[in-house]
Amino acid sequence: MQMVRQGVRSRGGRVVRGAGVALAVVGFALAALPAASAQTFGAFDFVAPPSAEANRVYGVNRKTGELSACQFERPAGSSVGVTRCFALGEGAGAQKAGRYGLLATHYAGETGVFRVNYETGEMSICYVRDLPRADGKVEPTVLCTPQGR
Repeated sequence: MQMVRQGVRSRGGRVVRGAGVALAVVGFALAALPAASAQTFGAFDFVAPPSAEANRVYGVNRKTGELSACQFERPAGSSVGVTRCFALGEGAGAQKAGRYGLLATHYAGETGVFRVNYETGEMSICYVRDLPRADGKVEPTVLCTPQGR
């Protein structure tokens, strides 16, 4: 990476400045990781789904199996983005105690991930889906299928 004044020159030659520098560095680091490789940080594992259209990362608490999902969004008219994390829905909360992890498939269109319990061999599919709210709007929510093997 070549430093250019207060920015970083990206691989495509575009200069990224200010707050975008940190985002660019993280993006380069994540781009170097294999798509289906979970990363472990403290008590959590994180993995992105294989879909090139999914701007999302899933996280799981390795002891409880509780799942989370967040993505980057830039509101219209704003030059600064936000991290949007989704509500937990059915099956995404804490499970029976175990040793959990996340796996992504190699299916290029997949936007969900597998939550696996390495102690029991059980797994479930977790994904984000728009669920209807009482006010008629929809809310993107993390859902997981029941554990099975």
